[in-house]
Amino acid sequence: MTIQKLKQYKIFKDEILLSLKLLKNQGYCNINYKLKTSKRTYLIRKFISNETVNINRKFEFEIQKKAYKKGIAGKPLFLDKDKSFMVCEFLKGKHKKIISLQEIKHLGKMVKKLHSIKSNVNPYDFKRPLNYYKKTLNSQEASKSIHICKRELKSLKKHKKTLVTTHHDLNPKNILFHKKSIKFIDWEYTGVNDSFFDLATLCFEFRLNKKDEKILLKSYQKKVNKKDIQKLHSYINIYKHICKLWFMDLKKDF
Repeated sequence: MTIQKLKQYKIFKDEILLSLKLLKNQGYCNINYKLKTSKRTYLIRKFISNETVNINRKFEFEIQKKAYKKGIAGKPLFLDKDKSFMVCEFLKGKHKKIISLQEIKHLGKMVKKLHSIKSNVNPYDFKRPLNYYKKTLNSQEASKSIHICKRELKSLKKHKKTLVTTHHDLNPKNILFHKKSIKFIDWEYTGVNDSFFDLATLCFEFRLNKKDEKILLKSYQKKVNKKDIQKLHSYINIYKHICKLWFMDLKKDF
């Protein structure tokens, strides 16, 4: 990605492109740049790969537009016709590994807004990645993680499913805290899943204790019972081991 290439696009026709710099934090499927022009600052997301997961860049762009309208994402401005890169507004903020009680409550409310986004894609099917990992990963560690995921999925059958639009990757690198606002970035894994998957991701990634888990759930749905905690812990376990399998699969190619 170069300034010269970006000058070809009409989106920048009334601006002078001043600088294009790589951001410190990078994803596995994108190269992220900060573009400064005579008028604004943009985020340029150059897509490296769509192969690690079932990524649909057009769907990602449309969902981010809806998320922007709800005040939980940066505004997506342009997706090129080849779907090789996206332009978004650049968001100020910082990533955090440790969050306060107030921020836990705020996150619960922001996730509730996220889950109110309407989409009509098929629900995420955990069997597909697990079958894939069973074929491609031969280690004892991988077999153990697959077994744990299947055990937890079986346990979840006794709980009611609440299918919503999920971000699917709410790790600290994809959450920006700025003053009193929280914004979510990198929407490439977005799909439809049980609402508790995103909540479980937050619990695991921010290492919330049992008290904090209840606070997060209460800010999301007001009331919490024993079954909710059991369901949450099943999804925490699934998320933990799906991530382990994903990284194992990624490492085998290097």
